[in-house]
Amino acid sequence: MQESILKRWSLNILLALVLAFMLAPILIVFVNSFNSSAFNAWPPQGFTLDWYRKVLANPAFQRGTINSLLIGTVSTAIVLVLGTPLAYGLARLNIPGLAALKSVLFAPLVVPRVAIGFALFVLFVTFGMLTGIRPYGTFWGVVLAHSVLMLPFVVAILAASFGEVDPIVEEAARDLGATPLQAFRLAVLPQVKGALLVSSIFAFITSFDEVETTLFVVRPAINTLPVEMYNYLEQYQDPSIAALSVLLIAFTFLVVLVIPFFVKGGDLFRMFASGRK
Repeated sequence: MQESILKRWSLNILLALVLAFMLAPILIVFVNSFNSSAFNAWPPQGFTLDWYRKVLANPAFQRGTINSLLIGTVSTAIVLVLGTPLAYGLARLNIPGLAALKSVLFAPLVVPRVAIGFALFVLFVTFGMLTGIRPYGTFWGVVLAHSVLMLPFVVAILAASFGEVDPIVEEAARDLGATPLQAFRLAVLPQVKGALLVSSIFAFITSFDEVETTLFVVRPAINTLPVEMYNYLEQYQDPSIAALSVLLIAFTFLVVLVIPFFVKGGDLFRMFASGRK
């Protein structure tokens, strides 16, 4: 009995140490965001809110935030429209070449983002030279790049959810006179609405946070917020980025606290399980 209690306490202490190790960088960023030193002197010699005021008034960060929100929203809508039927097909159909299709579809999960960005840069430039349509450096070019990165996550989450929907429900709707599209819309989609919400939020956050691939396909007029942060760090070393990071962390925690009120626990579990595959 004493041995089991000791083991449990040891595991709890180990877990607490691991969590403290993981949270320590966030705590340092949080403290540094109030640092009165313009050169990130540590430990801070004083505390100020000036960096938050500077970040909120910065036109580049304001423009980058708007661009990130627009690009994230549009690309999320695109991958949901494309990913939903793809996920349904992967969950329901068993056709020749399915393994090859999955390899191509999920390749962005294993290929480095820098390699994807360079490949898209070459593709966009070559396509522009051949057709006169130049997606490089345009809003839709960035949306396309983000959609390529987000599609595998959306398909993985939705395919897992479609796999748990009993086909009998859809067959019953067909027997009652529904067309295939009506049966899918009325009998299947309502059962995966939680997964749709999770995948859309996951896709939006992925797009909003993307920087490596975006650097290769973006121009200054449509820089996203992460790219603006990257450019800022090349010129300045003050705590402004720490202040902006704290605001983004707070936004992330807000999303994490809001999601459980709309999504069932099973859908959240499938989200994390799909992300590990």
